Amino acid sequence: MFYVLFTTILIVVVITAAAAARFFDPAVGKILSRTLGQDLADAWRKYVFFAIVVSGISGGVRQWSLQQYLPPAPGKGTSQLQLSGERWLLELFQAFISTLQSIAWVVLLFFLCAMLAYAIMRAVEYRREEAGHPRDVE
Repeated sequence: MFYVLFTTILIVVVITAAAAARFFDPAVGKILSRTLGQDLADAWRKYVFFAIVVSGISGGVRQWSLQQYLPPAPGKGTSQLQLSGERWLLELFQAFISTLQSIAWVVLLFFLCAMLAYAIMRAVEYRREEAGHPRDVE
């Protein structure tokens, strides 16, 4: 029964992570093309997509939580939780929420870095304009 739970959680997590990555892909593509240019944007967009999926999977599949359903090692105690319908539901819900939380952190970090890069680009453009058009000195 443990293997079925693990496989089900893995499927839910992969589908959730891929759906979230596809949801954010257009916005990431626009930001990267504006910041890096079209040549680099495609490669970086694929990397950000991969990072979102990997972080979602690693955050959604909580190995330490699933270990409570395995038989204990000899001499380590005798507590093993039984998989009931309620536990299945809770584990699947927790996997879904944990996946979204992990993805939210990655996307937040990406957008903060993108905002910082955009601010730096605007400051550089402003300085170029100022250097190109000196103001009249009184």
